[in-house]
Amino acid sequence: MGADVIVIGAGYGGLTAAAILAHNGVEVEVLEATGHLGGRAAYYQKGGFLVDYGMHANRYGQRGSAAKALREIGYKIDFIPMGEPVVYRDSSFMPFPTGVYQFMKSEYLSRMDKAVIISDMVRLSLARTFKKDDVPLEEVTRGTDRAEVGSLFKLLSGLGLVSPDISVTSTVAFVTFMRKAMRTREAAAYPRHGTSQIIEALSSAIEQSGKITTGSRVKSLSITGGKVTGVRVKEELRGKAVIFAVPLQAFPGMVSDGLPDEFLERCSSVIPTAGISIDLCLSDKVSDIDGFVINPDPVFWGQFTSNVDPDTAPEGKQLTTWYYPLPVEMLDDQKFVKSEQEKLKAVIDGMFPGIMDKIEWERVLRLKMVDGFEPRVGQTAEYRPGTRVPGVENLFLAGDVVSAPGSGGDVAFASGSLAAREVLSFLS
Repeated sequence: MGADVIVIGAGYGGLTAAAILAHNGVEVEVLEATGHLGGRAAYYQKGGFLVDYGMHANRYGQRGSAAKALREIGYKIDFIPMGEPVVYRDSSFMPFPTGVYQFMKSEYLSRMDKAVIISDMVRLSLARTFKKDDVPLEEVTRGTDRAEVGSLFKLLSGLGLVSPDISVTSTVAFVTFMRKAMRTREAAAYPRHGTSQIIEALSSAIEQSGKITTGSRVKSLSITGGKVTGVRVKEELRGKAVIFAVPLQAFPGMVSDGLPDEFLERCSSVIPTAGISIDLCLSDKVSDIDGFVINPDPVFWGQFTSNVDPDTAPEGKQLTTWYYPLPVEMLDDQKFVKSEQEKLKAVIDGMFPGIMDKIEWERVLRLKMVDGFEPRVGQTAEYRPGTRVPGVENLFLAGDVVSAPGSGGDVAFASGSLAAREVLSFLS
């Protein structure tokens, strides 16, 4: 039993690859271990609220990887533009500068800080050498010893790359993000009805010539003579090709012997982004802000999702989601995480006095993996595994750890497209 192509994992990467293959007439079967689709982009409905699994605005809107991938199946995402970001400082909100003109007009920065930042940004945008010698962002930004300059680069890196620790953030990754952001008017856009729109579009395409089976946890892959010969679930499934689209950190534990140790080490050693996500479903509206709300110390950010898309909350009520990045190794320290969680809620309550009294229900997620890789030095695209597995001709990779353009969910969509094209070539 099986299909022409077996896809393991129904996250963005697996769904994208399977949808493109099905759109091209290939028989596919997607195996998902859980009872829901979307992986770390799943959604949840309760009491009239439509809540994403964390924050999932799409970078660059119609020019981003998600929109590009879905165009391959003839689908155009219905995006809602987000408002301008604001930063919370000195007990008030002010516009967060995201472009040269905004930097120059900003009240957030002193004249000297502006000069230092513009100098750094121009030098970074014109640089040609970082790809040869990648270093942490902190080492190449000359003004980060100035408090406000360092804070601003942490916020830019946090919002753009989900990596506010500029002592490890890759300069290559930051420059790549910054250059694209400067060319794209739409820095971020929210898909109408959140991730549900994207997941439903992809799953609908898959059903054209395939199926999705939830509750199907893959135990292992059998590899013989340089080919995958079986996918072990409750029974052994066979296909002409297999796409592995769950986090690559789990890949070494699911394959038989015979793959290069160096390759398996690259898969298992990738460090993900991590942190705390809090959804607050409110009985009344507390704010009209429709862009990201950013806090500089500690660095975290949030959005009033229902101000962007009113359909995500019942009329008269409000949905807001917050994300606080933390090092993945700290998530095992329950006392520390509890303390940081309370700190986060206290700052939010200070921003919007009385908000905690309006909570109808809330959800707190302690996430050991938000994006599959942190864009730090040594984890940029050239260091991560590609879509092909060395020595196995019919095994392909997709997901947000695979070497593909972008960061986070962008990588999942891009790698799904790449894997689908590789499989189509292999099958032809």
